[in-house]
Amino acid sequence: MATVAEAVVKALLKAGVKRIYGIIGTSIVDLVDTLYDYRDVIDFVTTRHEQVAVSAADAEFRVSGRLAAAAVHAGPGFLNTPISLGVALKDRVPLLLITGGVRSRLRGTDAWLEVDQGSVARPLSKFYARVESPGDAARVVAEAVRAALTPPFGPAVVEVSEDLWGREAGGLEALESIPSAPLEGPGLGRDASTIASMLVEARRPVILATGELALHPGFRQEDLLELAEATGAYVVVSGNGRGACPEDHRRCLGRVGFGGGSVAADKTLEASDFVLALGWEFDDITTYAYTLLPKGDVVVVSLDGSVERRPRLFDHYKAQPHVALREVLAEVKRLGAPGARDEWDREVGGYLRAWRSMLESAVSRRTGRANPDRFFAMLDSAAPRERILSGGQGTHILYAYNYLRVYRPGSWLAATNLGAMGYALPAVIGAAKASPGSYVATVIGDGDLMMTVQDLETIVREDLDVKIALVNDDSYRVLYLRQVIQKQGRVYETLLGNPDFGELARAFGFRYVRVEREDDERRGVEALTSKGPVLVEVKVDRDDVPPLNLEYTLRMSM
Repeated sequence: MATVAEAVVKALLKAGVKRIYGIIGTSIVDLVDTLYDYRDVIDFVTTRHEQVAVSAADAEFRVSGRLAAAAVHAGPGFLNTPISLGVALKDRVPLLLITGGVRSRLRGTDAWLEVDQGSVARPLSKFYARVESPGDAARVVAEAVRAALTPPFGPAVVEVSEDLWGREAGGLEALESIPSAPLEGPGLGRDASTIASMLVEARRPVILATGELALHPGFRQEDLLELAEATGAYVVVSGNGRGACPEDHRRCLGRVGFGGGSVAADKTLEASDFVLALGWEFDDITTYAYTLLPKGDVVVVSLDGSVERRPRLFDHYKAQPHVALREVLAEVKRLGAPGARDEWDREVGGYLRAWRSMLESAVSRRTGRANPDRFFAMLDSAAPRERILSGGQGTHILYAYNYLRVYRPGSWLAATNLGAMGYALPAVIGAAKASPGSYVATVIGDGDLMMTVQDLETIVREDLDVKIALVNDDSYRVLYLRQVIQKQGRVYETLLGNPDFGELARAFGFRYVRVEREDDERRGVEALTSKGPVLVEVKVDRDDVPPLNLEYTLRMSM
């Protein structure tokens, strides 16, 4: 018979888990000891902070479509995970967090390490359960995995008391119910014909592709492109939907909305007379807190219950977005695809030319100092097309949205819906482990990097070929700019002191390049496209504002 620890490991194998990220502790030492015997099939990756472990597991799913896990110590170890659980919950990413718990006989006595982990985990996860007895372990883990992988996705948390790991587990037949891949929800059925007709009859159609569409392994990019071409629709994407369509495709306008939307995508959404939103993210982010709305009807196709809590500015159809996409495409073909729409193409072409002019103007600025717009435009041209990128939270992420194009699902990683700093570096750890040999890079601010800087050691120890483009303005620039623009220059507690990042990078074993002058830009790009871990520090003026839809950004903050 198997122990509880062995039952948990067998459950992970059944679910297709290849990696567990975490930090050992006394409450999970028996689990880690059991993993020693499975080290050829499950890789335990020690991180330097539990927040990093959970977000690395999150990123592994986004990149590969495969479930990953994290394992942490009871009490303080678990309490380092909530921000990462929040990121996964808000972006609807499945992962399994296994946390130790205090010994069963001490529970409820205010014991050493004891906190009410369930009360913390429940609002931040799709599923939480504590294993109460050895006979429950297989069933609880099976339920957790199934919950995480059932749309809409989300993190699942299982707590196991320290004294249970070595005891004999029963009910192993429950492991047979564990899915080995994400599950698929229902389609539209006859409603597909209704939506297809609306799309065909529209004169200015837009398709909004979100993470609920793009992050499901069943999504096929070619279906979306074929539907856009057939109906003359333009595709805009949420932050999590980046990569749903290649960002050099003539029908793909890129990110829409607050925090990195292209002005062309924003204006196209606003001018549209019909929007088909494939997924739940027709929300306050994509619409600048509902101040940028299309002129016509909106249909949202989603299984996510949060849709029902939004302002009712749309019709909601409960279906799996990628299944619905295939059904609508089939109906459009049956009805007769209208194809190109010349008037709409001319209108959108004008928005694109104006936006590209803004970008080109920013890129062409020459002051003798490094120009971050030009630097990232150069990096876009130099980096391989098959790239995986992450972005931190802050003004610096606009450079990544504006200039670093992505081409396939799972190749853009950001804490879009929680807006949390501290995700970008863990994300590239998970991405590099999930996709060895890929080009993996992060665009991160100085404030963001310093929140997870200790895990530069993890990158080097794990021999990960990760590129870090550090945009350093010695400030929390988003808030600094708000103080300058909206608070009459009353700058307070937004300016930072930073370490010497060159010394810091070299201490961890990274190659380091500093980009401060115009002449440094090419050397920095060459470093970011060379072999091995490298940190390129791009010094920027904190008063620099990258191109963005400033009018609607200011509206959202009012």
